Amino acid sequence: MTGLLLTLVIVLVVACLAVRDQTIFKLSKMRTDFLGLRTEVQRMDEMRVEAEQISRWVSEALSRTASRQRKAEQYCHELEDMLAEMGIEVDGISDRSDASQDAPVET
Repeated sequence: MTGLLLTLVIVLVVACLAVRDQTIFKLSKMRTDFLGLRTEVQRMDEMRVEAEQISRWVSEALSRTASRQRKAEQYCHELEDMLAEMGIEVDGISDRSDASQDAPVET
């Protein structure tokens, strides 16, 4: 009977060691996967920060461009008003399309 119990204890110890080795292997693999995911999250966070920065730059550039366009239109209207006061006829300088601006100017 003691021999049977001793054999049973040895089999259980071997089984526990085998299960422990498999668990350690699985945990090691899960740790590696977790570290890979953490690295991916950090990389994606850096990309998000860069995208937000680029978005802010584009927004600022568009805002400055719109402001400059409004100022240019205002200057054109002021110039038209000054020319009209001087008696020079102006035919919608600020309303020109891009196509008419590319046409050669006759002097």
